[in-house]
Amino acid sequence: MTDAKSEWISKRAYTIWEEAGRPHGHDADHWAQAALEREEFERVALVSEATPASRKKPLIEISTKAEGKKSEAAKPKKKADAAAEKPAAAKAVAKAKSTKASANSKLI
Repeated sequence: MTDAKSEWISKRAYTIWEEAGRPHGHDADHWAQAALEREEFERVALVSEATPASRKKPLIEISTKAEGKKSEAAKPKKKADAAAEKPAAAKAVAKAKSTKASANSKLI
């Protein structure tokens, strides 16, 4: 057993012991469980390395239609476009505020 593998099993067995409430006399059980977890980890890693990347399916497939629209959506809007989109009610409120502010400044 390599030093790295032994150290990993030791740390994992210690973690299992702590999670179990630090019981006395179960160190061999915790070590065996940690060793099994390490073997499973190595087995899964070998299987994933053996699978060619070209055979793996992507998690999300993006259509070519969506890719073309993505560049359009990312462009920032011009100020003229933003002003045109402002609702009429918001324009009226802004105009009333500016008129009120100018009237107050004339009184001073």
